[in-house]
This record gives sequence, structure tokens and C-alpha cells, in this order.
Amino acid sequence: MIDKNMAAAAGPVAGAAQVLQFSPGVNINGYGNTGATKYTVSINGVGQGWSGFGGYTGGASIMMTLDGVPMNNVSTGLWQSPSIPIMAMISSTEVTYGPGTAVGRWYDNVGGQVEFTPIQPTEHSGGDLNMTYGSFSQDLLTADYRTGNIHGWSTVIAGGVGDGNNFRMSPDGFRSPAYEYAIYGKTIKNFNSGDISFGAWYANAGGYRPVIIPVNANPYVTVNGQSATGVPIPGIPFSQATSGFYSNLNYDTWRKNDRQSTQIAYAKQNLYLDEDKSTLLHNMLFYNASQRIHSRYYNFFENINNAFEYNNPYEYDVGDLLGVTKVLPYNTVDIGGYYISSTYVSRNAFYNPNYFLPGTTIPGGELTPNNVYRNDLWDQTDIAIYLQDTIQPIKTLQIIPSIRYDVFHTAYSMNAQQYFPLAFEFNPQGNQGKLPNATRNLSGIEPSILANWQVTQWLALYGSYSEAFETDTVGGGGGLFQQIPASYYGLALAQYGIAGAKTHFTNLPGLNNMLFGANYFWLRFAEQAINMVNFVGQPITGLGTSIYQGADFYLDDNPIKDFHLFFNGAVVNAVYKSYVVSPGTPQQVSYDGRHVPYVPSVMLSGGIYHTLQIGRAIIRPSLWFIFNGEQYVFDNEFGRPSNYAMPQWYTLNASINVTVPLRFFDRERAFNFNLTLLNITDLRYNGYEYITSGGYYGTAGNPNVPAAFQAGYLLGYPGAPFTIYGTASASF
Repeated sequence: MIDKNMAAAAGPVAGAAQVLQFSPGVNINGYGNTGATKYTVSINGVGQGWSGFGGYTGGASIMMTLDGVPMNNVSTGLWQSPSIPIMAMISSTEVTYGPGTAVGRWYDNVGGQVEFTPIQPTEHSGGDLNMTYGSFSQDLLTADYRTGNIHGWSTVIAGGVGDGNNFRMSPDGFRSPAYEYAIYGKTIKNFNSGDISFGAWYANAGGYRPVIIPVNANPYVTVNGQSATGVPIPGIPFSQATSGFYSNLNYDTWRKNDRQSTQIAYAKQNLYLDEDKSTLLHNMLFYNASQRIHSRYYNFFENINNAFEYNNPYEYDVGDLLGVTKVLPYNTVDIGGYYISSTYVSRNAFYNPNYFLPGTTIPGGELTPNNVYRNDLWDQTDIAIYLQDTIQPIKTLQIIPSIRYDVFHTAYSMNAQQYFPLAFEFNPQGNQGKLPNATRNLSGIEPSILANWQVTQWLALYGSYSEAFETDTVGGGGGLFQQIPASYYGLALAQYGIAGAKTHFTNLPGLNNMLFGANYFWLRFAEQAINMVNFVGQPITGLGTSIYQGADFYLDDNPIKDFHLFFNGAVVNAVYKSYVVSPGTPQQVSYDGRHVPYVPSVMLSGGIYHTLQIGRAIIRPSLWFIFNGEQYVFDNEFGRPSNYAMPQWYTLNASINVTVPLRFFDRERAFNFNLTLLNITDLRYNGYEYITSGGYYGTAGNPNVPAAFQAGYLLGYPGAPFTIYGTASASF
């Protein structure tokens, strides 16, 4: 559980992804410095998100929920971090490791689940106001108000708005600005036989995405790009080593604006069905939708026929979760299930208005793409039913067996002719949907068992084993159903085991309130389809089974009065038991035994803070760090895990928080002032790197570029430099 105090360590403008790095074994990377832009998150190496360039095993295999509502795109499995851009609206964050029990599991729980719980209605009225300003002109304003109990109803409304610049700057002064705003509301009615509640969430966030930059100089990748004939234009090589570690290309050379909109609405009912309140019916009806607009212009390749990209996919889901809980003398039985209907449209167009559709005088445009395009639909229905029994034969022992049955129905249809009729007629070769419509029906049984034994008042032992399925990711261009046959679309299987211990010591010398926990985990992630398309548009499919194993641990204590420390860590080893590229073809190659990319060998975070009182003011200085060990990267040239590992890195951070309670109108108010400093040592590091096939900067297959410089060089995204933020808050 990550509470507001620990979440504050991510900084006042952090979004959902940055906060998660204070949970053991969680790694994040992105290209921004706020919650407005995209991040990728992994738990013990299993990933979720949309900010890198591929190579993530299980890149859509962590379930994200908001107040219990599933947020992942049902078809792609992906969650976009800007859907929760402002953490001041979130009261707590809970991280579950592995698939978990049947009752709490959704459709992408392979590596775990993250629940973001927004500010909840309260018995008494109150509110908060927060204003932040800091480095790179970042500003953020948030507020919330709770009505308290009014005739049995209690309501909360919260919102925020902010904007600012990226830490990377172009030679022309362009700072890749970003923005975010969100609003949330929830009302609940409590009565003798239960409660009902209604909630809604809307978020809109995005920003310009700086290009991924070569790590070392390639003389054929310059800040001036390429001429219309493919000849590199002389100039300073564009790389961290030459043009600047945080440099970016000019606005008129290459720009990307990536925006995300999310809408969620839900209704919950919890009703006791008998007088002794031993039978509880709980139901949640929900709607989740998102739209993405990715607008890109690149003149790095002078007047190329796909200089413009307009990517506007969208998805919407409707579902219902229904369950009954029955409390018996020695056990509690849960039975229920959910139904979700989802539609995903993967829409994209590449064009240049200086070129015509073949054989016409119609200029290229968003609706008349003269380069590649797609408008493909996936309609998916997910159904799950479960039975779970929490057996407690004695007070100190719990045994929880459970079983789930999952059904996945996926229907694909190519609809380019409807949205791009002229392109479909005059530019049929540009359509990325090459295969006929197809349907797949998949199902599986998921057993699990968990045991927890409280050995003494200060020691508990636990263990669990779970199996879970998830469908392969679809979408993008040239992937499954489009250029890769539907027969490759299947169910990935996760077999996850955990064994560990927790301790809680109180009132002992130096152990006033010490919490300590450690566990060993093992995951077999089998039958994965890792799909990609190389720089010439040819599909590459990797089929793999990976083994993850390691240990998570944490420590939380108040060794002396008003002094607090915390420490989280993980040691992980992840390798492919099998990994075959392009199976069934003459080019089939095996990379068994390679390390799974983007799994740091060691992940550590920890900090200390001291609370002291001077007069009525409460002052809390804090100091904390984040450390990531070496991690192997992906080789996009051959669609394989590489043998190159990114260097380890760390950041040192600090803050000072001052709270002054004052009394106004016979009511206690609190005014708070905070100064946060991140990456104090101004360490230069890359959070993500990959080996390029040469397509990104047009060197691959280019006759004007020597073979040694065409492919195989490193591209990276730098982490944020030193930043400072000041925040003023009021609670009433």
C-alpha cells in the first residue's frame, strides 16, 4: 500500500506511474517529467504501459483499476498512464503481486494489479487546495471538496489542471510542452442493508514527445536530417555525446504530439440479503472509454511521402461484475463473475499533401492517405465466473482455494474502405490490413490457492500459487490479424508462486513499530506471441516462454520518536527458457537462455524523514533515493533480446515540508508549504535504450550510408535532470 506520504516522494507533479516506483520490484520509464506523458511500468519485470519502443515481455500484463473499475484496453491489454495524470486526486495506491485470488482478478493480472483509489466521500465536510510551481515552468492547481453526510448521502468532487515544459530543448528553443486536467466525483448512500454509490472520472492529458536520441555519434544521423535523395545533410551528429545529452530536434524537423482522453462512469451496490448480514450481494456496472490522438510531423527525411501521421484510435468497454459473499462459521464463500463487451478501433494515416493518391490529383491528407493506413476493428467479449472459499479452521490460519473459468471471444474486421474510401480504391497497397476478417474463441481454467498462518503476534507466513491466462496484444500496424495470421493469436499462460514472511514488532528498543517483509517469487510466462514489424514493413513474430524468479523485501520503522525510515527492494533474474523468431520460416532463429529485456537485476528505494515541532509549526525534512541495477535491452534489428545491458543508475532526492495549523471561524485549518528537490546530484542516465534496426533515422538499407552505420546502434530516452518544485496547500 502506497499512502499519500510515500506518494509525495515522487514529486507534486507526478502521475500514476511515478508513484509506483516506491513499491518493491517496480520499475518505470518514460520521456517526460510529469503525469501528462506516457510511462511504462513493470512489477518484477512484467510490464504495462506505452512509452517505449517494444521489447517488453508481457508489455500489457499488469491490471490497472480505478476505484475497482478496470482501465486496461480489453483488446490490446494496454493502460496509458496519462489516464491518471494528477495524484493529488488519489488517496491511496495498492500493488498486488501476481494474479492474486479469483475474486479480485480481471483479464490482465499476470504480473499483478494496481488499484488507484480516489479521494472518497467522508462523514464530515472538508476540502483541500494545492498550488505547485517548479522547474521547466511546471505548474499545477488541484482542489477537492467533501460535503459530509447530508440526509444519508455523502459526496466528493475533485479536479486539477496543469501544464509545463519538458526537460529536453531543441536548438530553436522548442521545449515540448505538455498539459493535463482531470475531474472526478463520487456520491454514496449508506443504509441499514448496505450502500449504493455512483462515480465518474474524466482525464485529458498529453504533450509533445521528444524523439528518442542516439546514445553515441553516428556521422550519418545529423541534426539536419536527410535530403530528398536520402543523402545525410552535413551537420552536427545528433546524439547525446555530440549535440547534447538532453537535446532534441527542431520543431520544424520532427515533432510528435501525443494526447489521451479517458472517461469512466460506474455504479456500485452492496446489499445484505438477510437479517444477520451474513450474505452480501455486490454489483458494479461500469463504462470505460479512451481516445488517443497522436499527431506527428517529420521533415528529418526531406519531403518524404509520409511526413505527416494522424493516429486517432479509440476504444470503449461496457461491463458488469456481480458476486455474492456468504459468511459461514468456519469459512467464507464467494461466487460470481463478470461480463465485458469491448470495441477497439486501430486507426492511423500517413500522408504528405505534396503528393497525390496514385493515379489521381487528390492530395494526401488525414482522410486520403497516400502512404500506409489502417482502420481495423476488434470486438472482444470477456466472460469469467469464479468460486472461492476462504477457510479459517483456527483463528490464526487462512486457506483460500479458488477457481475461475474464462472465455475470450475476439472478432477482427478490416474497415479501411469505410473510413478511407479513396485510399482504399487508389492506394490499396498502403492498407496495413492484409488478411481477411477472422474470429477466435479461447477459454481456460485458472486454479489458485493461498495460505496465511499467523505463527505469533509478530510473525506471519504466507504462500500462494496461481494460474492465469491473457490474450495476446493486438493493434498497431502489421500485427496479429492484419499481417500475422489469426492462428498465432492465443492465450499466454502465467504460473505464479510466492512464499514469504511478514513481521511486525512494537515497543521494542529500536523497533517501535517495525514492519518487515520478504518473499521469494517464481513465474513461468508461457506461450507468448511477441509481434513486431521491421523497418521495411515485414512482420517478425517471436514465440517465447520466460522464467522470472527473485525476492522482494521491505522495511518500515520508527526507530526513535518522530524519526521514520522505509526501504524497499527486489532482486530479479529473468531469462527466456525458449525464444524463437519467425517460427516455421527459413529465417527461424532460436535465442533460448537470453535475458528478458528491461528487467533490472536490482531495484532499491528508501528514505528517512524526521518530524519536529517548533511552536505550532510541524516541520518534516526528508531524504530518499531510487536505484536501478543493470538491465538488458531489446535488439530491434533482429527482433531478439540482446546481450547488451544498460548501466545502473540512481537518483538522490530531498524535501522539506512545513505544516501550520490555524483556527478560523471556530474550525481548525491547516496550511502547508513544501519544497521538493529531485535528482539532486543531476545524474545523467538513460531510463530506456534499445538497439535500432536503422529505420527510425532512415539509415537502414540506405545506399548513401556505409553498412557499418546502417543499423545496430543504440537509441535512448534520458531520465530527468535536477528539478525543484514548490507547493502551497490549504486544508479546511
